[in-house]
Amino acid sequence: MSKLLVTGANGFVGQHLVKELADNGLPVIAVAGSQRTANNDQRVENYLTLDLTKPEEAKKIDFTGIDGVIHLAGLAAVGPSFDRPLYYVTTNVGIETNLFNAALTQKAFPRFLIISSGSLYDPAGTMPITEASPILPGSPYAVSKLAQEHMAQYFSKRGFESLIARPFNHIGPGQNPGFIVPDLAKQVVDVERGTADKVMVGNLASQRDYTDVRDIARAYRLLLEKGRSGEIYNICSGTSRSGQELLEGLLKSSEKQPVVEQDPAKLRPGEGADIIYGNHDKLTADTGWQPEITIEKTLSDVIDDYRSRSS
Repeated sequence: MSKLLVTGANGFVGQHLVKELADNGLPVIAVAGSQRTANNDQRVENYLTLDLTKPEEAKKIDFTGIDGVIHLAGLAAVGPSFDRPLYYVTTNVGIETNLFNAALTQKAFPRFLIISSGSLYDPAGTMPITEASPILPGSPYAVSKLAQEHMAQYFSKRGFESLIARPFNHIGPGQNPGFIVPDLAKQVVDVERGTADKVMVGNLASQRDYTDVRDIARAYRLLLEKGRSGEIYNICSGTSRSGQELLEGLLKSSEKQPVVEQDPAKLRPGEGADIIYGNHDKLTADTGWQPEITIEKTLSDVIDDYRSRSS
């Protein structure tokens, strides 16, 4: 791969991915919906600020010199999708379609890595979840990701080489509130600062498969380089952890022991004490990838990240 395009480059995963690619000597063109910030990697060859929901904006990308596309851009928070299902589906599918069409118009056919989600599997299925496990999207967000996969399959008939990544929950420094670990970390730091006296939580009984975002970014790079076209790959740790374990891990890095109370507003439809974890054997076999960063390191880095932010 001589030149890569990363969409959603200023997001949580995007910034880690750009660093991963640059660290490995890969020229990167970054596309984001907002201007470059001080946190963005300055090694980016070109930084484009585009609204990819608009076809005319996607056509501003010169695909003729691009060998690979890692498509991250879109709506990523699961919770808000329950209130805006149509918006999630049309936005996420629309952005991807605009990218494929823009490349097709230029008669350019880069290799696409489409980032889907491990959340579209049936949580009642047999564990661990493999790529052959049954599908049952549990949110409009997951529905939008499944639709993205089908759109990529359609464009394969138009001459594009693509593959699908299904990452499970990923966490790490740089993740903003709206997800369990940063929501908890921010509250723990607020208690440390004396601006709060308790941590309000949702369902902490459910167990999920969490992987450090930096390991996820490495998996994306390896998949674009070594993954097989037309294939689907799980990216996961292979281990399940409860929200309670995550909170306890965050509190190990804090001198404060706050009061913890459940907030009904933080509970999502259909949540229970279920256990979900995946299997990454296919990814490992094809790329050699293994998770490397421990959960202790991840949670410590998240707490330090929130301590470094202004209150």
